Amino acid sequence: MIKVKVINTEVLKDWAEVVDIFGQGCNYPTKKGVEGLDVTFEVEATAGKESKKFNCTFQSYERSDNMMAYNGYEMSPGYNYGCDGDETYELEEFVGHEATWLLHDKANELCKEWLQENIKE
Repeated sequence: MIKVKVINTEVLKDWAEVVDIFGQGCNYPTKKGVEGLDVTFEVEATAGKESKKFNCTFQSYERSDNMMAYNGYEMSPGYNYGCDGDETYELEEFVGHEATWLLHDKANELCKEWLQENIKE
């Protein structure tokens, strides 16, 4: 039996900012997005009789290339950006990718909420 329980969720907003997003091929902003948001989940995962704790960190996409035509609130596992404390990959190795996708979706929701609360039209 596989079980994943979120013990704690921490949203680091210190460096978060609302930025312009440029659509592909556009030289003008098409919408707003988030850079610098960090969400860390402390989880306890059980696979069979073995349980382990993991810290899974997700960070908002880096958008400096002005080519990202996304929603503006996408998150990515922190290991993609060199976050040594991110254990998302280890969690996936332990219980499978379904658990990490659920955390990923929750991180996207938290980022979207932060964007909606901080966007100034």
